[in-house]
Amino acid sequence: MWDSFSISVAIRQLRYGITQTFLTMGVVAISVTLIIFLGSLIGGLQKMILETVTESIPNIVITQPKRMPLTPRDIASLRKKGTLYIGSGTTLEERTRKIEDWMFWLPRLERFDPDITAVSPVVEGQAILSAGATQRGVQVTGVIPERHNRVVNIESKLISGRFFGLRPGEIVIGYQIANDFGLKVGDRARLSTSTGNTVTYRVAGIFNTGLPTVDNAMVFVTLTDAQSLFELGNAVTSIDIKLAHIFDANTIADRLKLQVPYKIDSWMRENQELLTALSAQSQSSNLILVFTTLAAGFGIASILITVVTSKLREIGILRAIGATRKQIIGIFTLQSTLLAAIGGIIGAGLGIGLSLAAYRVRTAQAVPGQGGQVFPIDLRWQLVTGAIAIAIAVGFAASLYPAWRAAKVNPIEVIRGQ
Repeated sequence: MWDSFSISVAIRQLRYGITQTFLTMGVVAISVTLIIFLGSLIGGLQKMILETVTESIPNIVITQPKRMPLTPRDIASLRKKGTLYIGSGTTLEERTRKIEDWMFWLPRLERFDPDITAVSPVVEGQAILSAGATQRGVQVTGVIPERHNRVVNIESKLISGRFFGLRPGEIVIGYQIANDFGLKVGDRARLSTSTGNTVTYRVAGIFNTGLPTVDNAMVFVTLTDAQSLFELGNAVTSIDIKLAHIFDANTIADRLKLQVPYKIDSWMRENQELLTALSAQSQSSNLILVFTTLAAGFGIASILITVVTSKLREIGILRAIGATRKQIIGIFTLQSTLLAAIGGIIGAGLGIGLSLAAYRVRTAQAVPGQGGQVFPIDLRWQLVTGAIAIAIAVGFAASLYPAWRAAKVNPIEVIRGQ
């Protein structure tokens, strides 16, 4: 399509048509800048939300299913008198929902799939946290810190104190709890359960995950302390699992259900609304990028149509001296493609620069030890190269109609001024 004649004329036109050249490159550059910046911003926002959620919860949770006695009507329907049947339900006391044989399952779960990177036994229960005159209901989580940190990275979320090496009689609390209670590392607080157990703990660490539901309502103690506090003996209430690939959670959970006689929950099913919202956000951002690309294409086409209209006489002369329709088409498609490529590269540079500048913008730290990033940017080279490729493709496509119009010019009529 592009022979030496088309190339030489196209480059000459670019040199002398400065206004057209800069307008076309400007349209493409702005479009590519928007595609890269908006794509990086929306991708960064989604990545931040996912990381905030998935880093603070296990990917898969194994628990004892809730049970309840069947009603008299249910028993009667079985037509077997004098027998008590137990079925699935939700009203049996929480203290019966425990996993006695967790030590048996722990090594088997670790070997179940290469995607499973960590397994942690957990004791969870509700208690009242009190310090001075302040009280609040909290979720007590008993763990083996070094093992549980591989599932939920609490150590990296600490703003003071420690999580590793947590000893009996020590507690790690959320930042919001510490702020509301006026507690700091070394202070003491009490946990009281519904069964009447009350234990005093020393604050060993304070964490901030960024999730209010965690920072405002969760405390960590050792596994043995929690077992004693909730009178569980050697049992646990759940087994938490971390995966190397978090989006494989449903698949692995379904496989576990076939071999493990407990209830298996995945974070994806528990957070379906969040994933649906993120998917809708991605679709909205894709629509924005599509319309931005279309606007750039129409802009390029409009500029080239104007150029064709203003240069009909020159096109007619080229046709008169022997230029073929294919060469005329080649001149305009090459011009547009070159301008789109140059504009795309300029736009990529601007988009990268704008994204990096936005990434460095930070607000004053609201929480000690936590950054105040304003724009969560996820800049990927695939996005940059994709934006440039789209710009070149749109530039070429946008030139086809103007080039076709130019190729249809009748040299005799144009030269005569008809």
